[in-house]
Amino acid sequence: MPRKAPVVTGWAGTGYRTTTYDVPLWVSPNRRNGRWNLAGHRCTQYFCLDPEAPFAEAIRHENLRTEQEVATYRTTLWQARIDEAAVVDYSTFELAEAAGFPPEALVDDDYERCQAEADWLVSHGVAAVLSPSAALPGSVNVTVFGPRVEVSWTTERRLTSQMPVQRLQTSAPPVGLTTRVRYFGEVHLPLEAYLALRKQDR
Repeated sequence: MPRKAPVVTGWAGTGYRTTTYDVPLWVSPNRRNGRWNLAGHRCTQYFCLDPEAPFAEAIRHENLRTEQEVATYRTTLWQARIDEAAVVDYSTFELAEAAGFPPEALVDDDYERCQAEADWLVSHGVAAVLSPSAALPGSVNVTVFGPRVEVSWTTERRLTSQMPVQRLQTSAPPVGLTTRVRYFGEVHLPLEAYLALRKQDR
């Protein structure tokens, strides 16, 4: 049975991301696969809703396991003002499942289902998706589809492609964050709790 068109809502807020290069946004297709994109396929902007989560994403991706390893890693933290009119809310496993998307796919180490879902969402005019963080359980990410152009933090947007961004700091990730990162291959505890509760309810 075909799925119903996604339910969208407007969403505005502050997002954070880290980069090891000098620009915060993609204006050409991403060069490597991500959870919601295939390399070379489309521009996809990844943000987190709290400033520690992008550091956790970097730690997870680089597989930094000790404080000594983390201390030698430098990355730039950016802050962005996000304002999108067509956003799908998968910020909880319950919301995703209610929308017909398997909740475990949101934090799976295999990105294939999310990549296919991104294609489906974009085909229905969706501009962004909220989803749980795979790297920092309990946090939420917002992924924005399509190219975005950096403008100064105080600029009022005139085009939907414009995004006010400012650089916050270049530093190592926060001390102690490694103890909260969920690395590849590890259990995502909030997902396990959700699945256990769902099983009890049935």
